[in-house]
Amino acid sequence: MNRPNRKINARQRRVMRLAAVGFGIFFGLCLMLYATWKTIHPLWLAHREPVTQRQTFRPAMATSWRKMDWREALHAEPAFLAPALPWFDPRLPPVNEPKDFPYQRGAVGNSWFKYSAMDPGSLLPSTRFKWKRGLSITGSDSEPMIGWHGTLHSHTGWSDGAATPAEAFAFARDIGGLDFFAVTDHPESWFFNPGRNWETLQKNAESAGGANFVALAGFEYSSPIFGHYIVIGSDGVCSAVKCADLNDFYEWLLRPENKHALVAFAHPLVQRDNAGRFEFRKMQYLPALQKQMFGMEVIHWSGHDQFMFGFSGKKPFIDEALAMGWLPGPLGSQDNHGPNWGLANSRIGILTKALDRESLMEALRSRRFYATSSRDLELSFEIRMPGQPWVQMGGTIATPKPRLDSKHQTSKDTQLETRLRLFEPDEYNAPRRIEWILDGQIVGRLDFENLPHELSSRALEENYYSGEILGSLPESMLNDGQQHYIYVRMFMANDFATYAQSSPIIFTP
Repeated sequence: MNRPNRKINARQRRVMRLAAVGFGIFFGLCLMLYATWKTIHPLWLAHREPVTQRQTFRPAMATSWRKMDWREALHAEPAFLAPALPWFDPRLPPVNEPKDFPYQRGAVGNSWFKYSAMDPGSLLPSTRFKWKRGLSITGSDSEPMIGWHGTLHSHTGWSDGAATPAEAFAFARDIGGLDFFAVTDHPESWFFNPGRNWETLQKNAESAGGANFVALAGFEYSSPIFGHYIVIGSDGVCSAVKCADLNDFYEWLLRPENKHALVAFAHPLVQRDNAGRFEFRKMQYLPALQKQMFGMEVIHWSGHDQFMFGFSGKKPFIDEALAMGWLPGPLGSQDNHGPNWGLANSRIGILTKALDRESLMEALRSRRFYATSSRDLELSFEIRMPGQPWVQMGGTIATPKPRLDSKHQTSKDTQLETRLRLFEPDEYNAPRRIEWILDGQIVGRLDFENLPHELSSRALEENYYSGEILGSLPESMLNDGQQHYIYVRMFMANDFATYAQSSPIIFTP
């Protein structure tokens, strides 16, 4: 009587085994497809067609250039010299700072090496090193300012990195050679670690700072839905656990105690968990937060191509933010997750009169900085309306109404002038193309076809690039009663892989 039941049970077991095997195969295929997508997608992003080939080029500028001696480019007069600041590569024997040319270089091949007790070794590409003075790069007829390099996005073992904030500050200062540096760990990781808190991080930053180095405490708001933001200068932290909704985070930033805090959009669409549907709410504009939203990352881990397509797939993320009403400057981010703070090429350069926390925060708030994947580039971008003084990148210019003649007709169009000054001591980062971007459109382009002849000079038997590039734009393109912006970007090296971008200059009606 029990035999039929045993047959049924055996049949059921076979079906269950087949179902389990089928589910296992299905789950394995899904996992394999997901892993393949995660592997191939970043490579696809990195090899997409350059944005300069996809965007429409509408020439509207006249351009010219001239080669400059490094003394003229950097204003090497004694009045502008800051104390000598050594930047060194620990893999090379020490050298003495040269008396004339402010940069001393040496080549290093690919090799494993031990550079810190915190890390057994690292594989880095061929690199250069320098001895840097604080030298002015701005125009001789504008306010002299000194260029400094640093990064505002890094992690330690307090979240998903390595070592401690104190060790990170010391490494960035003494080995990374940065002039300023911020630790911005994910505070969501502090929930079960009471020893990791804002007060301790601030004390570490205060202890690490000095006359030649500015250390900043910050954090990265990390929402799996609304994206990531870098925050510095705040009074405490607001994690994605506490501020789960983006409105909560924005309201926290607008509190009186956080009025001096600065916030930036971090690596748009690098983490594609939300498929871009909710990240930054597509950069939904909030006027009350405009002054605090100072930047957006356009270089991440030294790569820039993936930020050139935006949510629309047609223009860079930063142009989409500018079109929405935000006024972000470009940031170069190292986003360190290992003990290599300052060793990557990505960084920002700021222009200030002095290197201290107050001057740094003022330069960031004024967007007087540029992003670069060259560790040595010094750059200045300025614009001048007819009869007016030069305005540095990050500034605002009020556009005049159209000029009328005696017959009440629009008079002959006048031209505004733009000036880009650059100094690049690395002979491998030869400037290849410069583009002027007006409201998301390329309106000017200058290609250097016969490098290293253009802009190239020699010092201490090595090439460097130094020059002044001028452009003129019809004023009528800006005085239509609308707000406009313009910035400049530069592609360097033979493969266009090295990149730099200035902060925009805003034209208000």
